[in-house]
Amino acid sequence: MISSFIKTFRQIKDPKIIKALTFATLLTVLSILLAVTLGVTLLDYFLDLFSETLQSWLGQGEGWFRGMVQFMGGTLILIISYFFFAGIHGAFVGIFIDDILDAIRQKHYPEIPWENAPSLLSSLSFSLRILALTFFLNLIASPLLILGWFIPPIGLTMQILLNGYLLGKEYGQLVEFRVSKQASLDTTPKYFRNGIIASSMWIVPVLNLLTPILLTGSVLHSRAKLMKG
Repeated sequence: MISSFIKTFRQIKDPKIIKALTFATLLTVLSILLAVTLGVTLLDYFLDLFSETLQSWLGQGEGWFRGMVQFMGGTLILIISYFFFAGIHGAFVGIFIDDILDAIRQKHYPEIPWENAPSLLSSLSFSLRILALTFFLNLIASPLLILGWFIPPIGLTMQILLNGYLLGKEYGQLVEFRVSKQASLDTTPKYFRNGIIASSMWIVPVLNLLTPILLTGSVLHSRAKLMKG
């Protein structure tokens, strides 16, 4: 299992993979900058609505209060963006994930029967779905996760298991879409262990940028191993 991640890591320098990683990272940074800009602009709008009230309460201190609120609001948005950075980045990687699969297959498994890449709309749909599911499941489980964080091993374990299940299921399904029906197995493969390893890496800064790519490759390597028996 670990070897499939290592094998993918060794191929990170592939031009197709570098392209996907670069574009996904740029889009993620631009999205966060846009979120911060919109957030501060919206905050300014509400401050302007209550400007007269603030002046009557604070007098000349209104300007200082406004600046403090803008700073705190922008900082809060940045903090929230940091926690969601990996998920947003993973969603953007999903747009280019077929290039990653093709690069790995061409190098290691050119003999595998392969379906054509889905349309851009399908890739966008996958990215939005995994992003939405990640946020939704973590939101639903947030009371338990927050409670679990008071006992760090429990909270961390719950988060890894939850996201591991989701990642293994979604990325496994994506690989199955590309593998030809001629190479179908009797039972649908499960990639829970792949997802658990990826979920563990997802919480490590910098490494989480590579995690969607490493997970994609590991699932394909695992699938190829099953086909070879």
